[in-house]
Amino acid sequence: MPFISITTWPTLGDEKSQALIEAVTQTVHEVSGAPLDKIVVVIHEIAQNRWGEAGVLGSNPAFPELSRRRTAS
Repeated sequence: MPFISITTWPTLGDEKSQALIEAVTQTVHEVSGAPLDKIVVVIHEIAQNRWGEAGVLGSNPAFPELSRRRTAS
């Protein structure tokens, strides 16, 4: 039984989450041959203030710029 775990920020909403689950399920079915009813897809949503990159919280307004830094200065 394939078990697929997707981790993302909570930005998808119900419609996009449903579409993602359907697309991933269909792809796994086509590639692996697993029956649809045996494929489990779980979406874990991590709040932006609980995730960081380059030492910067995802909720920081300057995240796009600061998360690309290569040094601490």
